[in-house]
Amino acid sequence: MTKTQKLFFACVDSKIQDHGSLYGRFHIGTFFRGQALTFANALRRTLLSEIPGVVLTDVVIDGAGHEFASLPGVEEPVLDILLNLKNVVFAPTNSDLSDLEVTQPHGLIKCYGPARVTAADIKLPTTMKCVNPKTHIATLTIGEEFSLRFTLSVRSPHESTLNQKKFLNENISSQNELDQKILVTSGPKTSLWEESLLLEPSKAKKLSFDTVPMPVQKVNYVIKSFNAKQGSEYVVFEVWTDGSICPQEGVQFGLKKLTQLFYQFALRSK
Repeated sequence: MTKTQKLFFACVDSKIQDHGSLYGRFHIGTFFRGQALTFANALRRTLLSEIPGVVLTDVVIDGAGHEFASLPGVEEPVLDILLNLKNVVFAPTNSDLSDLEVTQPHGLIKCYGPARVTAADIKLPTTMKCVNPKTHIATLTIGEEFSLRFTLSVRSPHESTLNQKKFLNENISSQNELDQKILVTSGPKTSLWEESLLLEPSKAKKLSFDTVPMPVQKVNYVIKSFNAKQGSEYVVFEVWTDGSICPQEGVQFGLKKLTQLFYQFALRSK
């Protein structure tokens, strides 16, 4: 007769950490001796490589012809601005990981100096949000205009660089579409500069990103004894995310992915 184990899944701790990141600790069990390590290692690798996220895939900065350019009245070179934009975390306002998509993939920034430009200055459609609005983007030293437009896409961390290039070709709008289809839903609805962005094509070059999303940034686990006489164990699982998803949502998604992976081979083996 096959032995059975009492199953439990509990979130025992959760907190918001610095810069909007989220932390969660879970107790998962019980397992027969040896099973816990197999389970925990597979789940950890899935969380770090399979969770999709929203990333910035290209940007057009007015006045910037290439990554190494400098802009008048802007303290940072274009390369530093691009690196700062990579640190901005985006997330859909209402979407499940299993069907994550970006229906309105464009956003913009339009500011006048002197000013400190942060992620809070990004204008997004109502379907998207910025998780870390305090992230620094650029410093405007004089009364110059600073404007950029960008495209968002959904990616998974395991995508290789070659796959990313194919993804960009298939999913990123053309330059003309990027200039004319930007949807602005925050701030003034019909300001003159928004109308000019929508109607006037930009002569700046589109700069592409090779950004890889990391919704789950770190995973730790410890295997502990649950019942020494019966030889049962449980896993203490710790998950840190970038704030775009909650740790429990990530763990649930990872468990579903593993279940689907093994189940399809079980069907093949019949």
